[in-house]
Amino acid sequence: MIVDLRYNGGGYVSVQQKLADWLVPSSGNGQLMMKEQFNDKYTEYNSTDYFQKLGSLNLNRIYFIVSKNTASASELLINNLKPFVNVQLVGPSKTYGKPVGFFPIPVADWYIFPVSFRSTNNQGQGNYFNGMDLNSQVADGLDKDWGDVNESCLKSALANITTGNYRVGSTSGETVRIQSVNDVLSAPEFKGAVETRKKK
Repeated sequence: MIVDLRYNGGGYVSVQQKLADWLVPSSGNGQLMMKEQFNDKYTEYNSTDYFQKLGSLNLNRIYFIVSKNTASASELLINNLKPFVNVQLVGPSKTYGKPVGFFPIPVADWYIFPVSFRSTNNQGQGNYFNGMDLNSQVADGLDKDWGDVNESCLKSALANITTGNYRVGSTSGETVRIQSVNDVLSAPEFKGAVETRKKK
């Protein structure tokens, strides 16, 4: 399975949970998926979620195409699956590094989104503030359409599936050029893991 999250800055935790339930192997059914921990003033919100396996997929390896634009709920999905399946990360750069989330708090006509909780997986892992490291660094194939097997990131993942080896990485000049375009594509952009619960 190859999942492309290279421009996904996050979103609802509940969507991540649903996708994780489809992707986790059957051995993960009923196992702890993640814990959400709030500070000492809101411990009543602390929660533990468990996998509820959906579908018949029983994967032993998942490739995630990522970049520094892959953040928050997208990283949460990757982190939650790591204890149960061989997760491989491919892309131009490691992920954003946001193992925390929030829920909206109404203030007059506005909503504010302060960091509200941190998340950890089945093994208590979750301090990836510096991003998640890559298994294969390869430039973002901005010159190809989605799903084109010659797009550099997808091609690298497919090469590993078929041969056991990743394709040769990008030249440093190519990486710098592609990264500068990625910087334009990602700024400014919402990056978050949003819970639907509300402050009591």
